[in-house]
Amino acid sequence: MATQIRDALPHLPCMLKPDLLSLEDAMALDMGRANRLYADHLNRHMLQIFGILGLDRMDVRAAEGTVLHLADGRQILDFSTGMGVVGLGHNHPRVIAAERMCHERRLLDCSKLSPSKLQAALAYNLAQILPDPLDTSFFTTSGAEANEAAMKLAERIQTPKGKRKFLCMRGAFHGKTHGALALTTATDVHKGFLLGIPREHVVYVPYGDIDALRAAIEAEGMAGGGNGIIAAMIEPIRGTACEVPPPGYLRQFVQLCREHDILSIFDEVKVGTGRTGRFCAFMHEDTVPDIVTLAKTLGGGKVAMGAAVTSKALFERAYGNRDDCNLHSSTFSGLGESCAVAIETLNALYDEGLIDNAAEMGAYLGARLEGLKARHPRTLIDVRGRGLFRAIRLNFREDLVAKLIDVSNNPLFLTYQSVLIGAVARQLYERHNVLVHFQPGARDILHFMPPFVVMEEEIDQLVDGLDEIFARGIADSALRFVAENARRLIGRPWARDH
Repeated sequence: MATQIRDALPHLPCMLKPDLLSLEDAMALDMGRANRLYADHLNRHMLQIFGILGLDRMDVRAAEGTVLHLADGRQILDFSTGMGVVGLGHNHPRVIAAERMCHERRLLDCSKLSPSKLQAALAYNLAQILPDPLDTSFFTTSGAEANEAAMKLAERIQTPKGKRKFLCMRGAFHGKTHGALALTTATDVHKGFLLGIPREHVVYVPYGDIDALRAAIEAEGMAGGGNGIIAAMIEPIRGTACEVPPPGYLRQFVQLCREHDILSIFDEVKVGTGRTGRFCAFMHEDTVPDIVTLAKTLGGGKVAMGAAVTSKALFERAYGNRDDCNLHSSTFSGLGESCAVAIETLNALYDEGLIDNAAEMGAYLGARLEGLKARHPRTLIDVRGRGLFRAIRLNFREDLVAKLIDVSNNPLFLTYQSVLIGAVARQLYERHNVLVHFQPGARDILHFMPPFVVMEEEIDQLVDGLDEIFARGIADSALRFVAENARRLIGRPWARDH
């Protein structure tokens, strides 16, 4: 019967393959066509921003260590590294070897019906590195997702007590997913979204001010005793502003939280996994949070990997039975190859002394930036950071502009700041072959986050380039910046029209 039905059907041609680009086609695209595809099918407005910074034609053919090799033969030092993702350097040999091993052995990447030995090994390794009692992990694909996991764990423990609020720092960045977004205040990224945690359930305090933290906790007291705060989340170094808190602050932060039955969450997504010269930035002080979140460097610069790590005792209080143990899960949590890469990343950090090198080269970078500040005191206001997370705050004569406009949130002044900081970043790239970044929430601060394999002569190239730019004056860079963008719009009208 089945044969008769099949024979009776019209003979249809095989489904025609759409006009797809092959992998070889994609890698061979010239930047002109690639940008048109980006504008048509991704985000034309981001493409405009890349173009303004002179980066829309950056055709990277290979990347190794600290160096990006461009199609035109230029070699660019990467002092941005995906805003801290590539801690080990681009295409670290041990990470590539780990990926190759997974491929050669036909590793099972995804299994939801049996335990994973690679997840178990990675969680064990993190427990060996982190101080007690941080010994239980949940794996994610991003820092925002790790922060979501931390917040949900805290809610499971604390909401039965009637607690309903989170405490966070003003100027914080914890991610753009719905829950983490509610605790992100560094930039105006809330517009048009329904926050996962309503504003009335979030307490905001100034960063680094222990008295303000104490007062905020006292103000949230509940009628029956205690307070309404579930957890307090903080970046041990404030990522957008590269701000290090006063000595002892993190220890006092945790102590205050414990005294008032508030869980402490340290967001180490940006500065953890070795960047500050210790595995986590909080390890510079004698303190341990209830939960720590990691990502970026944990994936070795090759895979999407994050983690929320807490104590077994807290995990059991949140999810400690067979009915609840999988209340929080994720499809791509702890894939085999991702865990394999993270395992090798952690071993490479210690086998190759990369965390020690981050401390040594971080001190060298800090000293050279301080010397730059001494040579250009009217241009460079402040040197910030720790280890290989450093930044400089530039003087855009806010005092003079403030006499004309309100600089606190005036869009004209923010545009003025963006032009000046963008001009410096573009000159570093075009004239000195160094890639750096800045962030919308701090338009007068230039960030430097090189891989942990960076060497003194590469740091010298960055600082010498800044020295030359500041000697000519930021106004000169700004004029060049405006002129280049005028030529860009005239020469490539699609960049404007799209």
